[in-house]
Amino acid sequence: MRFTRTFLAAFSLTCNWVHLANAAASSDSPRDADRGQSSYVGGDHNIDPETVSQFKHLWNASFNPGEKHWARPLVHTLPSTGRQIVFTASTENRVRTFDAATGELIAERQISPPWPLNTTNCTELGETMGIMGTPVIYTDYEDGIAFFYVKSYIEDYRTPGGAAPALNGVYYLYGVYLTTLQDLYKFPLFIDDVPHDNDPRKVFIGGLVLQRPSLLLLGDMLYAGFGGICDAYNFTGSVVAVNLGSRNIYRWATQAGPDSGHTDDWTLRNGGGAGGIWQAGAGLASDGKDVFFTVDKGGDLVGAGVFNSPVSGKTHLDMLSGSVTRISLNEENGLGVQLVDWFKPADYQANYSHDIGSSGFAVLDEGFKTAEGKKIGVASGKKSKLYIHDLDNLGGYRQGLNSSDGVLQTIHLDGQVFGGIGSYPLEGGYIYAYPENAPLSAYAFTSSANTSQLFTLVGRSSSRSSGAGTPTVTSNQGKSGTGIVWVTDVTRGLVAYKAVPVNGTLVEIPLPKVNGAIKYGRPVFGDGRVYVIDGSGKLVALGAK
Repeated sequence: MRFTRTFLAAFSLTCNWVHLANAAASSDSPRDADRGQSSYVGGDHNIDPETVSQFKHLWNASFNPGEKHWARPLVHTLPSTGRQIVFTASTENRVRTFDAATGELIAERQISPPWPLNTTNCTELGETMGIMGTPVIYTDYEDGIAFFYVKSYIEDYRTPGGAAPALNGVYYLYGVYLTTLQDLYKFPLFIDDVPHDNDPRKVFIGGLVLQRPSLLLLGDMLYAGFGGICDAYNFTGSVVAVNLGSRNIYRWATQAGPDSGHTDDWTLRNGGGAGGIWQAGAGLASDGKDVFFTVDKGGDLVGAGVFNSPVSGKTHLDMLSGSVTRISLNEENGLGVQLVDWFKPADYQANYSHDIGSSGFAVLDEGFKTAEGKKIGVASGKKSKLYIHDLDNLGGYRQGLNSSDGVLQTIHLDGQVFGGIGSYPLEGGYIYAYPENAPLSAYAFTSSANTSQLFTLVGRSSSRSSGAGTPTVTSNQGKSGTGIVWVTDVTRGLVAYKAVPVNGTLVEIPLPKVNGAIKYGRPVFGDGRVYVIDGSGKLVALGAK
């Protein structure tokens, strides 16, 4: 049953709610990039190289000292008024809405007190840890509802010491109306103190984990990835899936089974086996049915986690650290979250510290199919490689020729990738990688029978990155020559390039100066405007009007 029928509509008579299907404007950004995390966000933002040449600073918004925005802004048009707004969520658990055109602050609310970070080694993240993962907007009801995870605390909840001990930290799932920022009926949901479905020994304790990846909404099902806080404490990486209609909650651990690490010393580093889902903030990806993500390194280099021979990705695996992972949720048969497929690099044990989990997984557009009709996905990470996957056969472990990686193609890069890759499905098709301390590189697609040559390096930027974000691509109604690759850079701020290289060079498009950018950032787009968090923590709006 749909969320709008089973939950919201059930209370429409008493709350005077009006259902508006497909209420989002085409120029909105209601989630982090696209559902597949391909980073092509479409051609409906009325932006092209010609309009970008006329961009200027429209407005900026400042926030409290010490407050940070690791969660990316979102853009949504309110159907009742036609007004486009920007929604932000911060480490202080403050949510705000701004007029997208003028920057006027419309509404502000502090949800709940954030967890203090002064007793941890994670103070670079901010003074507090609150909302860290990018929210998602449910657009098909009234003026829209934002969903997000809030990290807070309950004083002396599990141990003496007030708010500061990690064991007193908790997570809530909130849903708030975008018009008022007030809570949705029967929200928030408290998600702590419940065992994972695939390993009852491992209890979800919100104080020991971080919800960093952007949220994924598939119909009524909301997916979130959790990992460690600077690799401290006893944690197990997990996916939490919530049916927003029934409010059923599923918790699935990346490290499970009798051979996985476990201890009841909840503060012991990596005691739960680790294997967090971080992805430098990139969202979980989907093909419309299943969910794809990468898993950090974990404690599976002892016991059954070590492979002595090739293993198919269709073989069940309890310990998935250092992996690309595909899962499926089956509610109707009561099976919950099930592992579908996985891939571990052939050298994951030899280069264990260079894990695959710093970069998310990208499900590419249908136009990137191989000559045999195989759908394509892309993963990367700290191994300085791009792995080009058959979406339906991720590759297992050493399933290739002579026990090599069982992937379609491996592309060697100039550095490590954090966040993800970009893609442009038009004008022949391109993907983009922006490794740390390296140029932005473009690879052209060829639907070749020789899958080892699907992507070929065809262009690079003249400048190198310094703390790069994920390349994000726009066009203007899909017209040839209008593709733009946008990247954030800790030093240079927001940078734009024409999507199609010229004579081996990605041509930069001049932009007004932005004062740096938050690490691993990504711009978001509205109607003819682009928004980004700069290096000083301000929300900056650029546009031609």
